[in-house]
Amino acid sequence: MKKKKQKHTKPVIIGLCMSLLAIVALVTIVFFLQDHAKEREAHSPEITTSEFIKKVAPAAKREQQKYHIPASITIAQAGLESDWGKSKLAYKYNNLFGIKANSKKHRVRMYTTENVNGKDIYVKQYFQTYDSWADSIAAHTLFIVNGTKDDHHRFKKVMSATNYKDAAQALQDGGYATDPDYAKKLIYDIQKFHLDKYDEFK
Repeated sequence: MKKKKQKHTKPVIIGLCMSLLAIVALVTIVFFLQDHAKEREAHSPEITTSEFIKKVAPAAKREQQKYHIPASITIAQAGLESDWGKSKLAYKYNNLFGIKANSKKHRVRMYTTENVNGKDIYVKQYFQTYDSWADSIAAHTLFIVNGTKDDHHRFKKVMSATNYKDAAQALQDGGYATDPDYAKKLIYDIQKFHLDKYDEFK
């Protein structure tokens, strides 16, 4: 009786293992297809400044409602750092803020300008790629919220600012950019394009 039981048990166990392997394979295929089915958002390098602002404003406002980062600041930063959507990193890879890659996945190597000792130099860096401009804005927001490894409160004053001028200065004081005139440039663009109309301070 015992021998017969063992003979029946082996095929059952093998069958269960095969079924589990089939399920795992199916789940893997589904996730793979879902990941590759999502196409990267495409943009024209000929986009106008007004078109760019209209495109990114809704995402900037959504992030403002969640984290109190002025929408005008987000839009101005995106515009300043992507040449208002005309840079290759922006229109082809959806990276509006020049965020560096933090892994070997979803990245591209490109030249960027860094201000070192008052001089602009070109260096090659790995940058993160995104599926959409909204994704890029969300990632930028989290960077402001979470700060850096050495100081998680680095940009805290950006979120507590009651106007875009204070927020712009808080970014510069926190060392967001190497450009010593970064805050002035943000304020200039906000005023030039009336971006403060998107702000909702409460």
